[in-house]
Amino acid sequence: MAAKYKYDAGGAELVIKDLKAVPGTYQEGQVLVGAAAEGGGVRSAAAGIAASIIGVCNQGETLPISNALNVHSNNGATLSGTQALGTLENLKVIINAEAVYAIEYSQATPLAWGAVGDTAIAFLSAGAGFASLGGGWLWSYNTGELDYVVSSSVGAGSTTAVTVTGTGVTSTSGIVLQPCYQLIPLELTADALNIAANADDVGVAGSNAVNGVIIENRIESALYGSEILDCRVHNQKVRFMNTNAAQKDKTKAFAYVKFAHLLS
Repeated sequence: MAAKYKYDAGGAELVIKDLKAVPGTYQEGQVLVGAAAEGGGVRSAAAGIAASIIGVCNQGETLPISNALNVHSNNGATLSGTQALGTLENLKVIINAEAVYAIEYSQATPLAWGAVGDTAIAFLSAGAGFASLGGGWLWSYNTGELDYVVSSSVGAGSTTAVTVTGTGVTSTSGIVLQPCYQLIPLELTADALNIAANADDVGVAGSNAVNGVIIENRIESALYGSEILDCRVHNQKVRFMNTNAAQKDKTKAFAYVKFAHLLS
């Protein structure tokens, strides 16, 4: 699921504005950043990463919308105007600086765990790894286990997450759900619609990630409904991922995020 507006932390009403945008196809719920120097218009957080956002796209179709039967919401708004010709077009954008969005953790291509023990899970890191993953979760693809992370360290090309005793040792892969209540760089997927939960290293704000604060991590499943992850309740509980077709849980994970914002 793309970024979905939930509420304004400052109590303001939803504000949607027409902003000039660089040419491209934009999806409803796509995270957007400000204009590049002399770029003239906003752009996808994937196309031009910045440390802060300008808002989230609230338009899923080219306007005016066609009457054709095959046109439906979120086909994508295709803009063709350019800065060079002075023909940049408008895109409808949610610009609330205090907005909190639900954005899904991508389950595509889970990370392979290098080693799993009673109190630790390790995975390979290409560079910086996840040195401050404590307070986050490692979610197993094949066992469905949600393991609360106590702390983490990086060394010898891998990240080792310390978990609570009793961690299931048969897990072989999974994704990272990041910690709440701190300003952290959130790496997005290539379409700027989801969090890249299979990243093996923490992102770099302004390079491949956007700063944000996760207010809560939430899971939603066919069997258990909507649940806010709580270390006292969910540690080592089993909720199978939506991508695991062999199971009936069909669980998705979401971060409720307040992104760093240019208008703050």
